[in-house]
Amino acid sequence: MSSVSSRQAEIQKLLRNQGTVHIHDLAALFHASLDTIRRDLRQMEENGHLRRIHGGAVLPNTAHESYTERAQELQPERSTIAQKAARDLIPDHCVAFFDSGTTICEVARNLKPSFRGTIITINPMIAVELASHPNANVIMLGGTFRKTDMAVCGPTTIDEIRKFNADIALLGTCALHPEAGLSTSSSEERATKAAMISQSAEIIAITTADKLETSLPYRVCDIDAISHLVTGRKLSTGYLANYSRRGLNIIQA
Repeated sequence: MSSVSSRQAEIQKLLRNQGTVHIHDLAALFHASLDTIRRDLRQMEENGHLRRIHGGAVLPNTAHESYTERAQELQPERSTIAQKAARDLIPDHCVAFFDSGTTICEVARNLKPSFRGTIITINPMIAVELASHPNANVIMLGGTFRKTDMAVCGPTTIDEIRKFNADIALLGTCALHPEAGLSTSSSEERATKAAMISQSAEIIAITTADKLETSLPYRVCDIDAISHLVTGRKLSTGYLANYSRRGLNIIQA
């Protein structure tokens, strides 16, 4: 294996484990110039192995994968994010919308035993997960079931969401960009997230680092509609500056 092939294989391994890589980190790790790393990333993008972003690269978009496949990716980071959010951001007596994302399901799994509030969810797996929680009140919303997302959606779901005034909406994040805001790949999911935002006092976006600096066709909200952004990697202050400048409280688990 050539040094180029070996280096690119290692970059791919880092991406699978971390979701995001940064050119300065890679240059230091491989004792290579920034131009060499940029050339590697460009070649790997052409081959479909990654997607370049400012200052680094992320994994290619995985919107076509099943819920189960998505849940297996970046599992250590998801678990770290979920534990942080469940411990520090979900008050014991709040009313909270729980969105459909795989990391949101991890939050439900890590919800403190002392929690005595109400979780309103569109994801049946979250409802089942919380069935064993000793104190949580769980409301499972109705609607058309989207198997790929493990979530209900449609007019019935929107009508039911509008019956509640929640303290928190805990949103799964498909794509988050400082200019394009929060976005997703389907109009149904966009409508559901927007409804939860409109009925909640505080919005918490939960995301693995690979979803940052990305955008999808259906815009949910501007970046300043989000109160807190929880991500799992210790990203540099410079990398997150465009988000913090827009008023987000950034929490790195």
